[in-house]
Amino acid sequence: MDGDSAYHQLLREERHKLQNNFSPGSYMDSHSDQVSAFASKKLPQFLAAGVATLGALGLGTVLGYTSPALPDIKNSTMFSHLEESDHSWIGSIAPIGACVSGPVAGFLVDTFGRKKCMLFVAPLFILGWLLIAFAEYVEMIFAGRFITGFCGGTFSLAAPVYISETAESSIRGTLGSSLQLMINCGVLTTYVIGYFLEWNWLALVCASIPAGFFVAMIFMPESPRYLMSKKDKVGASNALKWLRGASQHQQVKDELNALQASIEECEVPKFRAMFTGSILKPLGISLALMFFQQWNGNNAIVFYTVDIFNDAGSTLDPKIATIIVGAVQVVASIVAAILMDKAGRRVLLLLSGALMTAALSVLGGFFYMKEEDPSVKDYLGWLPLLCLMVFIVAFSLGFGPIAWLLAGEILPPNVKGRASALATSFNWLNTFVVTKVFDNIKIGLGIEWCFWIFGIAAFLGDIFVILFVPETKGKSLDEIQMHFKGNTENHVGVGHGGNVEQF
Repeated sequence: MDGDSAYHQLLREERHKLQNNFSPGSYMDSHSDQVSAFASKKLPQFLAAGVATLGALGLGTVLGYTSPALPDIKNSTMFSHLEESDHSWIGSIAPIGACVSGPVAGFLVDTFGRKKCMLFVAPLFILGWLLIAFAEYVEMIFAGRFITGFCGGTFSLAAPVYISETAESSIRGTLGSSLQLMINCGVLTTYVIGYFLEWNWLALVCASIPAGFFVAMIFMPESPRYLMSKKDKVGASNALKWLRGASQHQQVKDELNALQASIEECEVPKFRAMFTGSILKPLGISLALMFFQQWNGNNAIVFYTVDIFNDAGSTLDPKIATIIVGAVQVVASIVAAILMDKAGRRVLLLLSGALMTAALSVLGGFFYMKEEDPSVKDYLGWLPLLCLMVFIVAFSLGFGPIAWLLAGEILPPNVKGRASALATSFNWLNTFVVTKVFDNIKIGLGIEWCFWIFGIAAFLGDIFVILFVPETKGKSLDEIQMHFKGNTENHVGVGHGGNVEQF
C-alpha cells in the first residue's frame, strides 16, 4: 500500500471511530466544528525543540570545557610535561572533529532522518567524554576532544534542521534561537562546575548530557517534512498531529497537503542544477554568515577566557570573571529568543555587529595601552570584563543564534542535507583556524591585534547584512524559498540605500 492509500485508509478509520461516538445527526456538525475551530498548540513544539537543543547544550560543554580544564591539565602531575603546542591542540582539535562531521551529518539527516541522526551520535558523544575523563595519555584527550567535537558538530547541523521543520513560522525564530541559548548554557555549565571539579570529573559530568538527550529524544517525533519526503504520509500526519496537539488527523490535513505539494515541487537537483541562483544565493548567504560568526572571535574568546583575564592582569579571580561572562551570555540568549520573532533577524544582526565592533576595538586598545604602560591595569582593570560582557551580549543577540537559524530557514529543502553539511563544515573549519591562530597572532603581533582583527570582521559582517541578508521573520519556509526562486509578486530585494525589503 503506497503512502497516499495508507493515509486515506487512516482517515476513513478515524471517521468511522468518530461516527461510533456520535448520534447520526450530530456527527457531521461536531466533526466540522472540531476541524474548523482547531488551533494548534505550542507546547508540543517547545517540548520537541527543547529536547533537540539538549544536543546544543552538549556542544556548549565541548566549547567551554578547555577554559576551566586546560589550566588544570597544565598543572596536573600526569600532564605537566606537555608543551604549549599540545595545549593548543587540546583547544583546537574539537573544531576539526566538528568540521569532519559536516558531510557525515548531511548524509545521515537525508538518509535516516533528523531524529535518528541525533540518536546515532549520542552514544559516541558519551564515549568521547569518557576517553577524556579516564585519559592516561594526551592522545586519549586528543581523541576524546575530536570525538566530542564531531558529535557537537553533528548536532549543530541536525538540530536547526529538525527545529525549523517542526515549528510553526510564528515561533520558529524563538525556537531556533534557543539553540544558541542552550550552547551558552553548556558553556556556563562547564565554567561553574569547572570551578569546583578537576578536569577529569568535569568530563564525567559532561557525559551525562548526551545520555539524558538519548533517553528523551526516543519519545519525540521525526520531522514531518522528512517523513513526507520519504513518501510516508501516515507517519508525517502522525508527527504533525503530535506536534500541533491535534486530536484528529483531519485537523492537520491542510498543512500536510501543503507540505506534500511543497516537497513534490522540489526535486533533488542534479549536480549542474546545484549552481542555479535559487540554491547558490541562500547557500552563499549562509556561508558568509558562518564566516563572520567565527571571525568575530567568539569561540577563541570562549576557549581562552581564563587566559585572557590572566593576560589582562585583572585583580578579579579569572575563573570568577569567566563565570560572570558565561552568565551574561545566557541572559543575553534569553533576551534574543524573546526578541527574535518581534524585532526580526536583520535588526538584531546589525545591532550585534555594531556592538561587537565597538567592544573588540576598545578591548584591543586596552591591551595596547597595557603593553605601553603596565600600570594601566591598576585603574582600568575592570575594562576587559566590561568589554567581554558587551561582546558576549552582542554576539548572543545576533550573529550567534541567527547564523544557525537562517541556515535552517533559507537553505532549500531539496538540498538541505548537502547544503547544511557544507555550511557546518565551513563554520567549524573557520572555528579551527581562529582558535589555532589566536596564540600565533598573540605571539607574533600582540594580543591587541587579535581583538582588532575580530573587530574588523564584525564591522564587515554588518556591511554584508545591510547589502544581502533578507528578513525572514514571520515567513513560512515555502515563502522564503519562493523569494529565492523569484516567483513571488512581492519578492525580497535590495532597495534604495541598501535596505532589504520585506517579503
